Amino acid sequence: MAVMLRNSQTNEYGAVSYSDLGGFKYLVYANGLCAAYSLASAFYIAVPRPATLSRSWIVFLLDQVFTYLILAAGAASAELLYLAYNGDKEVTWSEACGVFGSFCRQARTSVAITFGSVACYILLSLISSYRLFSAYDPPQPSLGNKGVEIAAFPR
Repeated sequence: MAVMLRNSQTNEYGAVSYSDLGGFKYLVYANGLCAAYSLASAFYIAVPRPATLSRSWIVFLLDQVFTYLILAAGAASAELLYLAYNGDKEVTWSEACGVFGSFCRQARTSVAITFGSVACYILLSLISSYRLFSAYDPPQPSLGNKGVEIAAFPR
């Protein structure tokens, strides 16, 4: 987020800043929300409390929401960056990174850091889903259905 917030470049062709492009603004806002959630989540988890099912569900659902939020922001910014590097000849949009190289390099760094954050959020989601669903017992096979085979795994 800090890399993208400082990302702007001015030259003889004009000026460009992250705030000129909606996808990059979305990336900054999403990163800010995820940073605030991570901080709040760290404080929430750090306070010793007994693990309840409702608490596990809340953490799981919020982890999922913020994982998809940061993933969507990274994907939108990656598409915007692709167009900045390659342009789109069908709509006569020329590539911009030849003119604004420093801006594109900083944007590429920010998007790469965002996808690193996505990997961390995916891991966090896996951990919270394991903590939640390990509280439930596995389904028991029905012995009354003689025509249907159901795999039963020993505990």
